[in-house]
Amino acid sequence: MTPERWRGIKDIFDAALDLPPTEREAFLATTCNDDTEALAELRSLLAANDEAGDFIDVAPAPPADKEYSTGFSIGPWRIVQVIGEGGMGMVYQAVRVDDLYRKLVAVKVARRGFNDGHAMRRFETERHILAHLEHPNIARLLDGGTTEAGQPFFVMDFIAGTPIDEYCDAHQLDLRARLRLFLTACSAVQYAHQNFVVHRDIKPGNILVTEDGSLRLLDFGIAKLLDPDADSPADATTGVQMMTPEYASPEQLLNEKITAASDTYSLGVLLYILLTGHKPFLFKSRMPREIWDTIRNSEPRRPSDVVALPERTATGRDITLASVAAARAIRPARLARQLLGDLDTILLMALRREPERRYASVEQLASDLERYLSGNPVLAREDTLAYRTHKFLGRHKGAVAAAALAVLALAGGIVTTSWQARIATRERERAERRFNDVRRVANSLLFDVHDAIRNLPGSTPARQLILTRALEFFDNLSRDASDDRQLQRELASAYERVGDVQGQARDANPGDPKAALASYRKALAIREKLANTGLPDADAKRDLVPSYGKLSDLLWDKGDSAGSMEYSRRLLATAEDLAADPAANAADRLRLATSYLDYGYKLGMVMGAGPRGIETCRKALGMYEQLVHANPADRRLLRVQSIAMDRTAELLEKDIPGRIEALRLRQAALELKRTLLSLEPENTDYRRLVAWGIFDLAALIDKTGDRAQAKDGYRAALQSFRTLAAQDPANAQFRKDVATAEAALKRP
Repeated sequence: MTPERWRGIKDIFDAALDLPPTEREAFLATTCNDDTEALAELRSLLAANDEAGDFIDVAPAPPADKEYSTGFSIGPWRIVQVIGEGGMGMVYQAVRVDDLYRKLVAVKVARRGFNDGHAMRRFETERHILAHLEHPNIARLLDGGTTEAGQPFFVMDFIAGTPIDEYCDAHQLDLRARLRLFLTACSAVQYAHQNFVVHRDIKPGNILVTEDGSLRLLDFGIAKLLDPDADSPADATTGVQMMTPEYASPEQLLNEKITAASDTYSLGVLLYILLTGHKPFLFKSRMPREIWDTIRNSEPRRPSDVVALPERTATGRDITLASVAAARAIRPARLARQLLGDLDTILLMALRREPERRYASVEQLASDLERYLSGNPVLAREDTLAYRTHKFLGRHKGAVAAAALAVLALAGGIVTTSWQARIATRERERAERRFNDVRRVANSLLFDVHDAIRNLPGSTPARQLILTRALEFFDNLSRDASDDRQLQRELASAYERVGDVQGQARDANPGDPKAALASYRKALAIREKLANTGLPDADAKRDLVPSYGKLSDLLWDKGDSAGSMEYSRRLLATAEDLAADPAANAADRLRLATSYLDYGYKLGMVMGAGPRGIETCRKALGMYEQLVHANPADRRLLRVQSIAMDRTAELLEKDIPGRIEALRLRQAALELKRTLLSLEPENTDYRRLVAWGIFDLAALIDKTGDRAQAKDGYRAALQSFRTLAAQDPANAQFRKDVATAEAALKRP
């Protein structure tokens, strides 16, 4: 017999010893399949073991099923009945002897004569682990001790439940309900991992669901306390022979070092069964070596394909597409479609044979499932524009449908306009009416539809598509009416908005500042021409303010401080002229306040003229206070006021004497931002403002020397930035935010 074959037989022998004697023969028959030589060898080994008995004990131990009878007391607990047994001991249902409270419990007692050092350490490890796990979905440890015969025992909640797969089928839970229940199990496993415990035996029988839908994770009998300093495979894999082979990870089957990734694999097998009714691999037997050979030489079957395959289980039960679909309350034709794509990808990633290629943690697996349930792109899937757009369309069907109708109406209108322009004079009035209709639709697409989705998570690709199409429509209209000043203003607005989406430094963008710069300059060229030709036009002059401001910000972000300051000076000069006009309105005063803030901040940062910059920013703050006092419900005013506080604080905190005032401004700004977010919790702009408010406050605290408190702030900001980036991966601004926060945390 070769050494490799002997190791395989020894694995099966050890596993059989952990089973009750009445179950061993069935286990051997299933595991050995047609290998009669192995079956005969194993029967011989087991017979020899039974004949040898526990010769170290003074007296022979009674049969396992006679350990303790009904009515016997173990500590303060009275035995009701046997509910399970295994290699380490017996499990009884019990109640308290003194009737202090009426509660059914499960009592696990080590076998008499079970004095093998490793086995006893395993029993004590399970008791130790349970004592430290307090989670609503993990069976609690209630008591523990030693019997009069010297046997260790512990007492747990008694869970009158059904294995999770049987519960789902019996209640005909659909895929979404199964995923929600599975996420509850993930929460329990992740909690164990956070407490440095890996379960190592996740399977349906160890995850019970009660009739009211409550879930409990059980049986930490072969769990392991993770030791980050332990590198020895022997230390990391003790107890591997007690695994359930079909659910065990490849590293368990090979008796290699076990990490939390092993539980991730087992959870993947469990989820595969919950969703498809099948197992990911077809194994010829339950011998660990043969199972490993199958996993090594083949890939898991794709879930969306396997549901259509008829199979017969080891117990003789037939699995068909019709039976699987019926248990999931779905039509057979729809089941494969629901599994196709994201669920296929998630399951196959969880089942990768190399631990480093699986999800890095159970939390990551659960997060991807949450993304799937909410209609967001999953991280396991290749990140393409088409995929992101598809997921966005699925989440925002109403807004996108409106946009699609607008595009269709616009396209139809343009075709109609082009045709009408060529008809006879008698039709000119009708053609002009059509022209104006198309123009209104174009403006609606540019402003109304775009603004409706602007702050939705993941909207960057859709915004870019909408604005690009709008720009094409305005270009076509402009060719037919180049002398129409209002149409030229609308065209300039279109270029400006496209520039915002392409790379505006203060807005969600995919990170194309070069294209944004070109779009802004086109908008400015049109607006300067309108402002400098014809009669004095205050509105044309007002349009110059955002053009100068956006160009200044973009150049600032690119590092061109000289170019940025030049546009900022033009911005301030234009705003002062407008505010000095007797016909100036509140909007002109807001433009002036914003211009003072922009110029003062850049003056203080670039030229080192700190006092002049702070003085100019304070002038802006005073104007904002007046404007907010006059209109306290204006959210736009509250937003710019918070930004003004932050900009002024940034200049003040450069010098130690100014940091007290800077701290007060940072705190007030953060409070304003949180007020805005409470009014619109899903607004990504407000969510980002709050995250930056937390980050900037942490950075100021960091400068004062309180690194620990600063790190707490950096972590909170980083979590918010990562959430935003995950919801809109096309947004370069969000990715940059994440990198900034990560760098702050890594600083010594």
